[in-house]
This record gives sequence, structure tokens and C-alpha cells, in this order.
Amino acid sequence: MVKRKYVAFFTLILLSILLASSVLGPALIRAPPQTKSLERFLLPREEPGNYTNETGPPIKVPGPTQFMLLVTGAAHTHYLRLNVYTDYVDGRWVTRNVTAVPGNVIAPPEINVPHHAERDEITVISFFPLHDNLYTSLYTTRVNAPGIEAVPEYNLFRASLNISTYSFSAVSYTFDWPYLLNLTAENQTLYLSAPEDIELKNFALSITAGESLDYLKALKIVRYLANNYQYVENPSPPNDTDRLKWFLFESKAGNSYDFSSALVILARLNGLPARLVEGVYIDAVPETQVVTEKNLHFWAEIYFEKAGWLIFDPFHPDPNPFIPFELEVSPTNMTLSPGGYGEITAKFMRVASGTNATVTVMDPTGKTIATFEKPGIYNMRVGPFEEPGYYPIMVNASTNAGVPQSIVRFIPVIVPGNFTVVPEVPAASLAKGDIWWLDLDITGDAENPKVITSSELVYSWTTVWGKAGVSIGLQAPHDSRLGWHVEKIVVVDKGYRFPVYLPIFVIERTDIRVIAPNTVTAGDSFKIGGAVSGTITGEFPEWGIIYAFLSDGQREILIGYTNISREIFTLRAKIPEYISPGTKEISIYYIPPIGHPYLPSMTATFVTVRGLAKFSVPELVLARPGNITIAGTLIGGDKRPIANASIEYYLDGNLIGTVNSSERGEFSIILPVPSVESHTLTLRYPGSSDYSPATAEVDVAAVELKIPETTEAELGRPVKISGRLVGVQNATLEAYVYPGKTYTIQVVNGSFTLTLEPFPTVGDRSIEFRHGAYTLGRSTVVVVSPVEIKLLTSRAEGKEEAQIRFQVVDSTNEPIKGVFLDVVIDGLVKRVMTNSSGVATVEVPVPEDEVNATVKVLFEGSTYYLPTQKTFHVVIARKRKIPWLYIGIALLIGAVIIRYRLVRKKPPEAKREKILKIIFNNGIPLFREGETMEISIECEDEPELYVDGELVGKGREFRLELPLGKHILEVRCGELVEKATARIVKSYNEAVVGYYEKCFLPWAKELGLDVDEMTPREISTMLTDMMYPWEPLDLLTEIFERAKYSHREVSREEFIRFYRALLTLVGGGCVV
Repeated sequence: MVKRKYVAFFTLILLSILLASSVLGPALIRAPPQTKSLERFLLPREEPGNYTNETGPPIKVPGPTQFMLLVTGAAHTHYLRLNVYTDYVDGRWVTRNVTAVPGNVIAPPEINVPHHAERDEITVISFFPLHDNLYTSLYTTRVNAPGIEAVPEYNLFRASLNISTYSFSAVSYTFDWPYLLNLTAENQTLYLSAPEDIELKNFALSITAGESLDYLKALKIVRYLANNYQYVENPSPPNDTDRLKWFLFESKAGNSYDFSSALVILARLNGLPARLVEGVYIDAVPETQVVTEKNLHFWAEIYFEKAGWLIFDPFHPDPNPFIPFELEVSPTNMTLSPGGYGEITAKFMRVASGTNATVTVMDPTGKTIATFEKPGIYNMRVGPFEEPGYYPIMVNASTNAGVPQSIVRFIPVIVPGNFTVVPEVPAASLAKGDIWWLDLDITGDAENPKVITSSELVYSWTTVWGKAGVSIGLQAPHDSRLGWHVEKIVVVDKGYRFPVYLPIFVIERTDIRVIAPNTVTAGDSFKIGGAVSGTITGEFPEWGIIYAFLSDGQREILIGYTNISREIFTLRAKIPEYISPGTKEISIYYIPPIGHPYLPSMTATFVTVRGLAKFSVPELVLARPGNITIAGTLIGGDKRPIANASIEYYLDGNLIGTVNSSERGEFSIILPVPSVESHTLTLRYPGSSDYSPATAEVDVAAVELKIPETTEAELGRPVKISGRLVGVQNATLEAYVYPGKTYTIQVVNGSFTLTLEPFPTVGDRSIEFRHGAYTLGRSTVVVVSPVEIKLLTSRAEGKEEAQIRFQVVDSTNEPIKGVFLDVVIDGLVKRVMTNSSGVATVEVPVPEDEVNATVKVLFEGSTYYLPTQKTFHVVIARKRKIPWLYIGIALLIGAVIIRYRLVRKKPPEAKREKILKIIFNNGIPLFREGETMEISIECEDEPELYVDGELVGKGREFRLELPLGKHILEVRCGELVEKATARIVKSYNEAVVGYYEKCFLPWAKELGLDVDEMTPREISTMLTDMMYPWEPLDLLTEIFERAKYSHREVSREEFIRFYRALLTLVGGGCVV
């Protein structure tokens, strides 16, 4: 019974649909274009969410069976990175969201400081599959594995698949010490956020008090932590305690996470952009090594301008200065029985290319135990030592190419006897002219020890009061050989002898004598001469480097360096242009090579610096005949204006007059040039005691621009304007089309042709032709359009009158409103006007019988629309009666259907999703310094806006002016949090050039273009030939050329147009 009811019901529905379609077909309503597709309801999509990676305190390390790697090829690499943490929030480190890019390559950074580079090809084998982030070095350029994604912001790589083996190409950079000292920290706002804690802030500043160099600030923090805090493997901070402050101020003990977390925060509070990194620390050797949980480690990375991210680690030596190799030995000492053997280990790591280094292992008598020439980890057997004694094993790594350098390590081997003697230090450094007392500690059966030695370096000895032992007085005679000595000292007592072989490094202090000019000019090069010699012997070191630093009152600036040769040196130095005038101190440093027996030294001299004076004027001025005003500025290299300066100006070599600069260094000169002619204007500033003389030349030409007053152009088509420039043969002009489009014009042999983009609407367009700040002429483009008349009603029905509708459109198919049409139907003439949709409606009488009428429509034309006429044929007939009976039946069926649906159970109401959005009202979130950023926030509750972690206020509308750099905007609204990044740049020119080179050129290169050998215009032409759209290509190229080569600032509107053109071409992968 139930089935029969359903069959009858659905049969009734089908009949009603058939009836409605046959009777009401002409009256059926189509769904509007905005109607949502059923797919939106049947297949809902999840909105993308926010995900973060966080740490702190760190997750417990897995057991040894869960983590093991085999690493091969890390000849110059100690640090393999896994995670980067950026924000310290509520005592925990989190990673800010960034975009992962499909691909296995990240370009190496542009290091704009002299440096040394080493490359490794590293292979990693994991005993368990790896997913997500991979272990790679700081500057990994390529990862070889399937399913790889790159995270350029953090220099990380991810695996979208489970992999157990991969390889990668790594590059590492080191720097000579003076260049590290010359580095400055870059203002990276994203990496400067820190807790707002006055105690923490004062503590951070106290560590670096008195230090002006950014790199040394970082080192001071590292050394403070290393010297004042202890390592414990598993610290236990109390519950509900700030772990960072507990470590710094209470326990003063922690693991690598605590040390490095503190290092990052203390660096940020000192203005050094820093981030926390998690990974493993390994031996820098090419051979295969096993990496386990014991290698897990945290460290810090700090960003420096021109050098990029550098590693800082309180647990290991500074990896950033260049050294030819690293040498580690173990154990620190060894005790053997007489005649016994022992084993020592030497790690020969990070061997620089081209050093041709070797390692020699010798016993105290000079006998060679082993020699090896390749980097790696070496185990060696030492012994036997038949008699009791103190026998230091010498491990000497040295270069055999270029400047000789060496690192020496000692492993004391102690063979106990009736009594045993051990020096207080394994090896001693002894400067000529110094006296140093070295204690020899004695244990065992010794009552009245005596010392026997023939060493020329031991001038006396005595027993140590209050303890068992003797003290040796060491002094190097003036004629002693510099370098390592192994001196044999025998301690005797009760007929027993205990030989002690004591390594002593004899060195000499040095003096520097310099000759420098008394006065120099900023921006100029000059010579500093001098010599380096030993303070005792007067002998000249054979090797070393001389560095010169200038102090500007705030920091030390490297101005030159040179290698020394015997006796004298000549250093070519250059004072930076930006140095202000005054008396400056120049510090001269002598740095000997590693392992040389000379000490570094420093001397200082003073010079008077004259500031560099410069004219800021155009090189070429093109203007119309008449009084031409030449405006300029006289400034110093330090960007300060030179006020009240007397400036002479000459026209074609003849003195015309003088003009004084204002307090802001500005001046202007009016030249009467009545006709088309050219001249050379020469400006001369004689200089002063503070600033150098300055000269500048300006080519001035009075020209006449011949262009049509008006040009008629058709809507939607390019516009060509030809003209001539009388007075010069070749020049570059600009055509400004209101309201913001600028074209560059090349004048060749006095003529030019300007092609304008099609205009989207009709009307007058004013064009201004300019050269720099001078307007040469104006022209008007009158944009007109052909008109098309369309018939919208091919059949008109009505009782007494029927309506016929027409639409008027322009050549781009856009409707034209407010124009009159004359409509002629069988002698009847009517005038109608189009509405806002371009539609005009005419009412005509309906005849008794249906007719096919001829309708003629005329448009007389207007200022911007061309006349036209069109003839149509329209069927005019009486309106058919409405079948009310059938409509009633259909409505009845519809009522039945509606009632059926209403009695059905209502679906549960969908839960309304809360929304939080940050909207930049004036476009892309990149702004020029000084511009106002307008922000709107969509949220149901009252939102709070934070900028770089600081509360700005509450509300939905904000106007902000932010300093240079990147800034994090965070909105909190109830339980919702949304973040956005805004970037403030010095100029849009900088942003345009940056995105062109970072986004557009790599995209063009992937398409097969040799962009390094092509001009921007050639690239644009080639891509156009490859069927890429010419409009965005032309716009992008034009704005880039203006930004890079013109002195005019790119406007915000131009940048937005540039960026949209860029996105049209390369897609959304390159974002602000």
C-alpha cells in the first residue's frame, strides 16, 4: 500500500512538471548567475587552517633504537638543522607559518663581504623513515630525493614522502676576523621580538655594556653564558616557573636548549635578529660517522647585513672565523705502566681547500709516530715508555701551501714511578723578556727533590712552600730560537730520577711603526706605510696581515688591509664617503698567522677628515625657451646639507655669478635662454676646512616639442602619437597620462613615436611630455567609439501597445547610457533614451493581426560616440490569454509538494562558523616608509591589534605608520587569532627591483631564456613572441626600468600595478 502511494505521488509530480513546461515555458525564470551550485552544498570544502611547530621545553629525546643516522661527506659541516623556531610565546618557542615551495633547490645567499666558501656533498641514511623536515645544513642548495619541498625563509627542506636515504649539496662560509668585526646587524623585525621584562632587558644590556660592534656583542653573550653557567643534561625547572628566567637568574644550569634559548633572547634584546635552531652537531669529516641521540643539539643563528645568518653556540668554538683546519685530540691525558702502550685519537676537521695540510704525531724525543695528510678521525698507538716520566705527545697540524700556519695539541702521557711529577700546564708560552714561574706538582715518596736540566730556558728553580713540588723559573734569552722547544727537566730524589719533557713555545712581542697623512678626504684613497718588528730583537716577522680600522665615534670601520713582507708594509686605505668631517682615530693591527711565534699588536694614529662635498643636480636639463630654473642641493657624503656655501656658476666657461646654499643646502639658478639652443652650466664649490671642493656640470638645452594638439583614437585600440624634438638629437622623455600611467619615450635623430595602451573608456585624455621636472608640452587624446545597436525584442506582444527594446554598446561591448535613438516604424517616429544598462524601450500600437514590422533605428552621434543606424524586423502581435485553469492545477500540485517537504524533519541548523579577517584597505601589505597603512578587521567580537607583539589598540579600523622592516600584525578576537605580515621599504623602487629579480627573472629562466645575457626589453619581447600576454609584460618591464634606472620615485599605484602584472605572469608563488 505504501509503495502504491509513493508511485502515485511521484507520477503526479511528473505530470505537473510536464504541464508547466509545455504551458508556461516562455515564462519560466532562469537562475541568476550568482546562484550557488549544488556542489557547494553537497561537497563542502574545509577552509585552510593554521598550523605551527612549537617547542619548549623540548620534547624528550627518543631512545637510541629510535634515532640513528649514518652521515657521509660532511668535510666542512658541523651543524645539521631540523627545525627553526621564531617566536617566544608564553615561555614556549613556536615556528611562524611560511610557505613551502615545491622543489629541491634553494639559491645560495648573496654574501657581499669577502669570504671563504667550502662545498660538501653529504649523504644521510636513516635507520627509520624520515618525514617532514630533513637534516640539512644552514645553506643547503639542493636535496636529492623524491617529493621534496623547500622552505626558503628558514633554509629548510621537507619530504612529503617517507624516505630513508637522501643526499644534499651544502655550502659553508667563513670570514677573516676584521670582516666579522665590520659586520652590522640588519633590522629584521620578525626576529627581534622578546619578552617585555625590564629585569631581562637590563641584564641583556649589562652583558654587552661598552661594546659598539654587533659581532662582538654576540660573542660577549656567548662567552658570558659559557663562562658563568653549567651544563646539566636534564634540568628540572619548578612547575609554573618561567624556564628562561629560572635558568638565567636562579639555577644557572641547563642543557643546550636553555643556553641557546637564552642566547637568542639576550641577542634580540640587544638589537640582534636571532632565531633558535634544533638539529645535530657532528664531526666535520668526510668519512661515514654514526649520529645518535647524543648528537642532538640546539644553537642560535644571528642575522648580519651582507653576511646572512651566522651560527653561535656556547658549547663549541666560533665557526665563523676562517681557520685552515680544526684539530681535536683525546684523551686529555693518559697514564701508562712502564713498557705499556696506549691509544690516542686525533680529529683533523674542516680542512680548507688549497692548504695542502698534514698532521704529524711525535713523541718528546722528536720521533715520528704517525703522519697523515687527509681529513678524518685517526686512532694511533703510543708507547712503550720504559722508564717513569712525563712524556707529552705532540700532534702538529700545519699547512704546506701559501702562508704557513699550524695548530699544536699535546696529550701528556704519565708513567708513574717512586714519585711522579706533573707540570701545572701541559705546555707553556714564554715571551722573550718575560720571566714565568711554572710549578711542577710532585706526588709519591719525595722528600728533598732537586732539579737537573741543561735547558737554556730554565734559569732557576726552587721548592714550593707549603706543598710537595718545585717551581721552575723560565726565561728566554734574546738569542733563543722562536717556536716550539721540548725541554728535558729531571727531578731527582733518593736516587730516583723522573724526567719531565716540557713543551715551551717561545714567542716575541711586536711593535708597529706607521706613517700616515695628516689630512684625508672622505671617499679618497691614501697610503699608510710602516713596519712591524720584534720588541726585543728588532727582527721583522715574515708573515702576517695588517688591518686598519677607523673610528667614527660609534663603531670601528675597516678601511684597508695588506699582507706584510719583510721590514715594511704599504697599506692602501679608503675613507668611506659617509664619514663626517673631524679628527678621527685610525687603529692599525698586526695579526700573525695561526701558530707563528709573534704576538699581535696595535698602534693608533689620528687624521683630520674633510667631508666629501657633492652636488645633487640633473646631468641634463631640457626645457622650453625662456627663463630656465636649475635647482640643486649641495650635500656632504654623510647626507648632511652644506649650508650657507658660496657656489660659483659658469655658462660655457664664462663666470655668470654666485649663489648661496640655504640652511638645507638647496640653491636655484635662473638662466635666460630665449631660443632653441644648448649650453653647459658648470657649478663650483671651492670647499672649506670641513668639506672638499666639488664641481658639477649640467647640459642645458632649450628645445621645442612639436606634437599634435589633439589625437583621435578608437576605444580599445592602441594609440600612436608621433612628434619631433627640436634642439637635441637624442634624449629620453616621459609621457604622463592622467591619472597615473607614465611612458618612456626614446628620441632618436630628433623624432619619436609614442604608442599608448588602449583606453578602457571614451573621453579626453591629457598627456604631459616631461623631461625630469620640466614640462615640454601637452597634448590631448580624444577617445571615441563606434556604436552598435542590438535588438533585444524580436517579438513584441501586448493588448493595446507593445514594447520593443534595444541596447546600445560601444566597441568593447560595454553599454552606453544617456544617448538618444530615433526609432522609425512604418512612418511612426519616436525618440527614446538609453538607461544605465544601455537599453532603450519604445512603445508601439498593436494591430489586430500579427505583422512583421520593419524598424529603423538611428543614432546621430555625440562627442565621443560615432553615428550609426540599423534596420530590424520585429513581429508585433496581441498578447495570448493566460491559461488560468492549468496554472491553478500546477499551483495545487506545488502546494502538495511544499506540504510534503514541510512535514519532513528539518535538518539540524548548521553551526555558524566564526570569521576573523585582516583586510588591508589600500591594497597589498607593502608600504613605503612614512605612508599610512589602513587596516579593517572583520570579527563578531571586539578585536585587539598587536604589532610585533605590542598592543596597538582595540577596534575594527586602524591607521598605522610603521618603521622600516618586516612587521607581524596579530589580531585577537575572542578565541580566534589571525596573523599577517606587512613590510615597510625605503622606496617602491627597491621593492620593484627586488621582486623583478627574485620572482620574474627565475620564472623567465625556467622558460628557457638566457636572462643573464638579455636586457629587460629583450626578455619582454621574447616572452611576447612565446604568446605570453603583452600588456602585463610591457607594464612590468616599464615600471622595473623606471625603478632601476630613473631618478624618479615609483608611486604606490605603480607598484600595485607592477605587482598585479607580476602575479598575472608568474602566479601566486611569489608573495609580498
